[in-house]
Amino acid sequence: MILKPEDVGVLVEHTVWKRGKVIEIVSPYAIIHFPTLADSPQGPQRKLREDAPQLTKSNVQSDPDLDGVETGPAKPRKTSKRKVKDVAHPIEETIAWFEQTYPGKFEDEKFVTADITTKRAAHEVFKANFGEGRGAAMVSEGKHAEIATALDGIYRSTNILSPFEVKAVHKAFVKGDESATKVLHTTLAFANNPGMGSFKAMAEAVSQLPADGGKVFTWPIVTLLPFFADPKRFLALKPTNTELMAARMSYDLKYDSTPNWETYDATLRMAQQLLAKLAPHGAKDMIDVQAFMWATRDLT
Repeated sequence: MILKPEDVGVLVEHTVWKRGKVIEIVSPYAIIHFPTLADSPQGPQRKLREDAPQLTKSNVQSDPDLDGVETGPAKPRKTSKRKVKDVAHPIEETIAWFEQTYPGKFEDEKFVTADITTKRAAHEVFKANFGEGRGAAMVSEGKHAEIATALDGIYRSTNILSPFEVKAVHKAFVKGDESATKVLHTTLAFANNPGMGSFKAMAEAVSQLPADGGKVFTWPIVTLLPFFADPKRFLALKPTNTELMAARMSYDLKYDSTPNWETYDATLRMAQQLLAKLAPHGAKDMIDVQAFMWATRDLT
């Protein structure tokens, strides 16, 4: 199709970035907002030629992820000077607050009930479905629907994902196709041999899930399965909580909103240091670390 000035506000389909909204046309270019690119370093908007062959007019002209997107020239972005490190308590104060709030420490009934129980149950579900070679066998046998159903249940079983993320992965897994199998295959490969190459393959598999415009390429979605596969070594990265803890520990995560190995590797190293600090207080693994980070998030 060839976009014209009167097409501002029209929804289009891109062969890779899926559905988008034309927000401005400055011939010979069109500025288009794609929700699937929301977490990319460049943001969700792309400048394409108005006759780009990758674009077609969408059969759907109303989308909850796009209806609220304003058209016209971009407005100056407001930035906040408030930094996490300006409000973060040092880790020692955080631990002291935790022990005062939860006298039973990591065995405190209130703490365990609020956050630990569901995460340990999800780990057991992952092991029951995919542990001891069962996952690799299912991948080899092409059990796409069975894998998708199990993964969907695991992703929905805890409070780690936001409601929007849960909805996005459910849309993807309900299809029961080979994309879910690819996610499991690359997750198992990463858990067996963590590194830049295996992380990139896992992240790419998640980014390619058919979520019908939902946002799946997020840190929690990418890192949740390794966490439940082996909570001794891996952590589910929740950006706000993780950055806050890094500030409390004066740790540089080299954070980037796009899932990448450098940031995740730094997060795992920080998490191991935090586990070492929490072990004398009863922490056993990254499930305890994750729950500690969540329980102390409002201490500002």
